This record gives sequence, C-alpha cells and structure tokens, in this order.
Amino acid sequence: MFDNWEDLEKSIIDCKKCKLCTGRQNIVFGTGNKNAKLMLIGEGPGADEDRLRRAFCWTCR
Repeated sequence: MFDNWEDLEKSIIDCKKCKLCTGRQNIVFGTGNKNAKLMLIGEGPGADEDRLRRAFCWTCR
C-alpha cells in the first residue's frame, strides 16, 4: 500500500508489469479530487489519453 497519491504515482512511472508499457509514451495517472468519495476506473488508456496524459479524454472535447 501507499501512504499518499504521490508515492503511488511515482511507483508506476517505470512500470513494465503488463503489455501497455510497450506502446505508451506517457503514464496516464488521472485527474480530479484525490479526496473524492467516488473514483472511476476505466480500461487501459487510448492514444488520446496517452498523448494528453489525461484519463477519459472523450470528456475533454
């Protein structure tokens, strides 16, 4: 477990535990209130999410 979001984010920067690492340019960690009562977890990031480093980019358009 991690004590804070920053430690969790640092732990995944060089992650190579799945095949997503072979085609990604960036880590897509997510955005928003880190103290929210609800968290949405989606599937692996697509090309837009990778390029923009943002999760759920369909909401950004």
